[in-house]
This record gives sequence, structure tokens and C-alpha cells, in this order.
Amino acid sequence: MNRAILLRFAAGLAVLVSGITSEVQADNDETLALDVAIDCRTWRFNHGISDSDVGRGDSFIANGKLFRAGTLAAGIPGNDPNALGSVGTFIEHGIMAATLAEIDAGKRPAFAGTWYHLLNDGRGIIAEGPHPDSGPMVIVGGTGGFRGARGDVSVNIIGTNSTGCPNMRVTFNLIRRRDF
Repeated sequence: MNRAILLRFAAGLAVLVSGITSEVQADNDETLALDVAIDCRTWRFNHGISDSDVGRGDSFIANGKLFRAGTLAAGIPGNDPNALGSVGTFIEHGIMAATLAEIDAGKRPAFAGTWYHLLNDGRGIIAEGPHPDSGPMVIVGGTGGFRGARGDVSVNIIGTNSTGCPNMRVTFNLIRRRDF
């Protein structure tokens, strides 16, 4: 995906977080923050369509890396998503809710997506929702120590990395799991 289109997505996205145990731990039972560096080199639309052919209903996928919150600098630091220090993998896939012309004209949400935040220690959090400017995404579940996770995720675009994709800070607002 070209840089201009990704910046359109990044500009519209608003509203992503740190701690440490073996790798990452929630600050308490209710919040966790991670930095995410999306890697534009992995961005693909369905059937390899070009950016100019993207329309409502077209799907996409991209990968990135997770870092402790505060690792990625704001602005255009030029970091490589594959730099040392990653605590996990980020995968997003979604469906466009508008054409690029509509997105440029301000139509929101631009897309709806599912995000996988997979930590190197086997834990993970899955979130879904519309973007951008559509409020927080919902946490739909988790794996490992986050099994049964629920709550929401707020996203804040903090800059752009060397691939032209956004760096984000995600904050997971977790509802305490109560075993029955």
C-alpha cells in the first residue's frame, strides 16, 4: 500500500500501552499499554488489487510488531518495525467501509478490522471494531493469561515508521475476569 494511502488511514485513526513480567504485564488488572509498529511491506488488499481500485467491501491484511509502551518515539522516528526489542506480533485484517475518495472526503468509518496482539510469551488479545474516529474497539477475547479477556481498546497514532505505516499506542481497558 502506498505511503499516501496509509497516511490517510493513520490521520483518521485516533484513539494503543506498557508494563513488564516475563515480557509484558498489565499496570494493574484493568489496563495494559503497548506500542505497535505496522509494517507496510506486509500490507495487501484482496487479490492484489491496486490502491486506486480499493472500494467498499475490499479486504486487507497487514502485520507489525509489538513493543513496550513508550518504546516508539512520537513523530516520524523512522524506526523499522522489525527492530530488536519486540515483545510480540501484531496482525490486522479488515474490510473497507468506504472508497478512498470517500475516505479523503472525511467518510468514517473507513474500515472495520480485527486486530491480533500476540505476545512472545503465548498470551494474546483480540480486538474488533470500526476505524477511524469511531470510538474504541471491543476486546473479543484472548489467549493464555488473557483467556476470557473483555473490555475495549483505545488507539492513538503516535507517528510513522520507516515503512510509511503508523506507529500506534494501544491501551487495553480490561474488565476483570471473574471465574464462576
